[in-house]
Amino acid sequence: MAEDRIVGRNAVAEALKSDANISKVYVLYSAHGGSLNEIYTLAKKHGVPVARVDQKQFGELTANLSPGESAQGVVAAVSKIRFHTVDSILEAASGKKHPYILILDRIQDPQNFGAILRSAAFFQADGVIIAKEEQASLNETVIKASAGGAFHVRIARETNLHQTINYLKEKGYWIATSAVKSPLPISELDFKMPVAVIIGNEGSGVRRLLREKSDMTFSIPQLGKIDSLNVSVATGIICYEIARQRSASPQAAEPEPKGK
Repeated sequence: MAEDRIVGRNAVAEALKSDANISKVYVLYSAHGGSLNEIYTLAKKHGVPVARVDQKQFGELTANLSPGESAQGVVAAVSKIRFHTVDSILEAASGKKHPYILILDRIQDPQNFGAILRSAAFFQADGVIIAKEEQASLNETVIKASAGGAFHVRIARETNLHQTINYLKEKGYWIATSAVKSPLPISELDFKMPVAVIIGNEGSGVRRLLREKSDMTFSIPQLGKIDSLNVSVATGIICYEIARQRSASPQAAEPEPKGK
């Protein structure tokens, strides 16, 4: 399993106060009052999404409780995959001549999310940045769809992607966005630079606020009668093209060992 469960109001509240890698909090519809207000406040502070669920869903989440153990209407999912910071991603990529990062803008289907992480790992993306809200959780379904790729790519989870993009720009990254109507085909865009590519939501694409922060847009040329691609397929093509250009461009020569 990709997630562990924390049950009970006090346990969940304390986990939120600590550095536990909580991906989501589930609250039973009928639960109310008491320490729930504290849990809502802590979850909002740390950017952890909260979902209200019915009795059937809650029962599935708490199916493995020991006899006599009560969840008190609250369960937290703790991902076994440790999130990184944006700075740690940038630091790890700092020795590369042409690093690249993917920014996911509200990818909500777990299968798509997993497939994107699989491509990111396969084509050696230097990191994936996701939002804390309106984003599929990093759960068992995602891990399975990634074929384990989620364990081999650095993932950062940010509250404000707009601010994150500004920060990447300050650090020397160029921002690129795929747009169906862009006249520039992906093969003609020079990715031999530090670049972050924004990948948009399955239905509505990249939000205007983020799109306007882009330094460049590109398109994947349409050859057949189908006028669009699944977002995970499109991401795989984008990752391949970036990796192809990176491999075609020699990295900076390593210094000779001392004594020679």
